Amino acid sequence: MNHFANVIFSLLIFAAGSNAFATAISPGNILGRYDVNASAFFKKVRIDFKVINEKEFEIFQYDRDGKPEETCNGTYNIVQNKSLRMGVATITTVLKGIFNCPSNRTKMIDFDLDFQNKSVEDIVTGTTVIITTSMAPMKIKANVKKIGN
Repeated sequence: MNHFANVIFSLLIFAAGSNAFATAISPGNILGRYDVNASAFFKKVRIDFKVINEKEFEIFQYDRDGKPEETCNGTYNIVQNKSLRMGVATITTVLKGIFNCPSNRTKMIDFDLDFQNKSVEDIVTGTTVIITTSMAPMKIKANVKKIGN
């Protein structure tokens, strides 16, 4: 009986350290400000991304001197894609957004931010995501970290 208790205890310790108890990303639990850093075409980009509510966000890019440029506004939704690979079910979470800026309200920019099975806890401590956008014909790796509310 003691061996059985040790096995159960070991499984509980393993599960507590895994993503089994991680908080899934949803519109209600990603409110706040995020620092986003990416590189594309030998150019580094730093963006402040603020999720205002369960549908809207603000975004601005920093210029070379570290000063914020114009604040752009947009809307988003969260989509969960389910897939089955080699007998293992996975769920990926994608934030789909679209925004425009005051300098040109007719130009709409859309993007997908693929969290790649990450949790809310991963974003708080900082993690890598994949961004695709109508502005670039490629996938861009970006680092995202929550910096405030």
